[in-house]
Amino acid sequence: MPSLVELQKKLGDRVTVLAVSEDADNNAFEQFVRDHNIDFLAVRDPRQSVNELYGTFKFPETYVIDKDGTILRKFIGATDWASPELVDYFNKL
Repeated sequence: MPSLVELQKKLGDRVTVLAVSEDADNNAFEQFVRDHNIDFLAVRDPRQSVNELYGTFKFPETYVIDKDGTILRKFIGATDWASPELVDYFNKL
């Protein structure tokens, strides 16, 4: 999460980071958001609708989706979102 926060800060309004949690407990979700200083859009999906929609099977999974809703890339596992390679990737979109 810290590198996603950093990526959002670096890229500003050129990208929108959206975190989807499947936490059933809203208090746990809100505490996680506070503890990790998440200042981008974070939502809770306790019914796991997004998992079904995108075929998520391993956490974390991250999708790069363009403005038309097309999945451009999928990342499975932890990723350093603030790495120079990924910042460059997003800058080129």
